[in-house]
Amino acid sequence: MLLDQSFRRTLIARLLLSAGPSTAAALLVAAPGCGGEPEAADVRCFEWPEELGACLDRRQAVEELRTLYPRCNDYIESVESDAVQRDGTCCYEVTSRHNSMYCGVPGRPFTLEGHRRTAVPRAADPGWLARGRETRAGGTMPSLAELTDEERETLAESWLRSALEEHASVASFARFALDLMALGAPSSLVEAAHIAALDEVGHARLGFSLASAYRGEPVGPAALPMPGGVPVAADLVSLARAAAEEGCVGETVAALMAAEQRARAGDPAVRAALEAIAEDEARHAELAWLTVAWAIGAGGEPVRRAVVEVFEAAALSLGRPPPAAAEPPRGRAAALAAHGHLGGAELRELPRAALAQVVLPCARALGLWTPADAGGAVAPTASA
Repeated sequence: MLLDQSFRRTLIARLLLSAGPSTAAALLVAAPGCGGEPEAADVRCFEWPEELGACLDRRQAVEELRTLYPRCNDYIESVESDAVQRDGTCCYEVTSRHNSMYCGVPGRPFTLEGHRRTAVPRAADPGWLARGRETRAGGTMPSLAELTDEERETLAESWLRSALEEHASVASFARFALDLMALGAPSSLVEAAHIAALDEVGHARLGFSLASAYRGEPVGPAALPMPGGVPVAADLVSLARAAAEEGCVGETVAALMAAEQRARAGDPAVRAALEAIAEDEARHAELAWLTVAWAIGAGGEPVRRAVVEVFEAAALSLGRPPPAAAEPPRGRAAALAAHGHLGGAELRELPRAALAQVVLPCARALGLWTPADAGGAVAPTASA
């Protein structure tokens, strides 16, 4: 699969310029591939008003949690406990499998103790629907006339998952700004991190607005679950590794995914939303590469080695089969793509194409990665 040529070439140029020649022989990105070993049990919750009565049993809870935490985030392997019901939620101990950002979920994940965190959906107040700047030329009301009820339901779920991820990204960038300040980063990086957090607020509003339109009723996020204290990066190694995984890889992939969704979309409101998201994610990717370059310059070889390991894993992931993804019923793919929802085959292949055609070629062009670094795994170069 060949990604959109214009956006791909422009993004490569921007990333190379952001990293700069001074980082040659210094960077190289990677992250754990989709799939991996099951993690220890953790607690997951979903909203459950008391008037609905008792919580779902374990079997039912697995399906509900897999909807809220889809396969390209933390895949829920099993539910290990009966429910604890409190404050309008049902909570369960689960065993989950951490999946990487190569699955192409747009935005920067918010992780705690190795697991991605998102809010659960609830009836929205106007504060999480799009306004002014976010609407841009296309507005936020997609055309619903030719969609079936099933298609609208699919699109509502798709945009809601995306919006919840973008909502969590606001917290991720807020923590990133604290990481940068705690480790003495220059003001330009701190400023860019705060701007990125505001971008993610806009992305979340767009997503919730589109989800609400397809759903036929307003929907937004409940409170984002987090402990009383959120840890910051302990050292430059931790900061650089996270920036490489979540930004140099994750947000570069997310930018390309949004660009491909935009290229296939026909609805003006959806195209406008994806135009904004693709451009902002490209800037966030640039910020990650700049951060990695600064961290390597400040921390030397230990930091460089941590980043190299990330790139090596990214290259190795291309040799593993992509994760399974459901295909839309025949005849629906074009209608769903026109509203920003891609089929299972494309969702499997687009992140791999982004790695092969942009992420690894950028590292290689800077003298930062060769096939030998990944045990012989070869990424295709980006053709002009």
